[in-house]
Amino acid sequence: MDRLNSCRGYFGVMSLAFRVFDAELEGKTLHCGVVELENAVLALFWEGADPKLGSTTVTLPGMASSQLLGDRDQLLGKMLGTHIAAKYGKMSLVSTHLSKGYSEAVGKTLLDLVRRVTEEKS
Repeated sequence: MDRLNSCRGYFGVMSLAFRVFDAELEGKTLHCGVVELENAVLALFWEGADPKLGSTTVTLPGMASSQLLGDRDQLLGKMLGTHIAAKYGKMSLVSTHLSKGYSEAVGKTLLDLVRRVTEEKS
C-alpha cells in the first residue's frame, strides 16, 4: 500500500473527462467522445452503448496525417482529424469504430458532431 501511495503522489492526480455528443443515423446512435490534452485532442467515434477503439488516425495541424491502426474508414478518420487539428491547433488522434453498410451520409453526420464539439470549445 505504501508503494501505491508513493506512486500516486509522484504522478499527481489526473482526470480525463470526455465530452460526449450523439447523433442518429439510419436508426443507429453514433457517439463522439472528445478529450483535450495539453498538446493533442483525442476523439473517439463509435456506435452502440460502449466506446470502442477502432481504426486510428493521427493528424497534425497543416493536414499531415498518418493511419496508425486499422484500415477501415481511413478517409473518414483523416477528414475528421483535419477539422479537429485545425480548430484546436493541436495534433488530433481520431478513432472510428463503425459497422459496415452506412450510406455516404455518415461522413456528414460525424462532421456535424465535430462541429458541435468545436463550437462548444469556442
